[in-house]
Amino acid sequence: MRVALWVLGLVALATVGALAGGQSGDNDVASKLPRPSAAFCSSAGKYDATITAHRISVARHEQITGAIAASAPKDTKVDANIVWQSFVKLQHGDHSSVDNPRVKAALDHVLRRAGQDCGWYRRQEGL
Repeated sequence: MRVALWVLGLVALATVGALAGGQSGDNDVASKLPRPSAAFCSSAGKYDATITAHRISVARHEQITGAIAASAPKDTKVDANIVWQSFVKLQHGDHSSVDNPRVKAALDHVLRRAGQDCGWYRRQEGL
């Protein structure tokens, strides 16, 4: 039960972080970093869509975050690997990642990077 609550907490935190991420002066919320690869954007988009629409197993979290980590841009690679490894550990019964602020911060960074720079969220003119 505690693991399920931890996963749901991470998902909520990451979704809010991605939506509220820093905004540039442009018409979108992109950062000043280069656009990530299509593979990263696709994997992160799939993860975002999956976790917001369904309750998924730890094994599924591990699988999708592994794809994100494999394709993460250099500036996000360390955090993507932290997230993926936390689900690998959790899948094997190691609960040391549960309630770990470092893991929460890493997930927030990865999904914020995707949300800002993969074009998920665009401001509408006049807002």
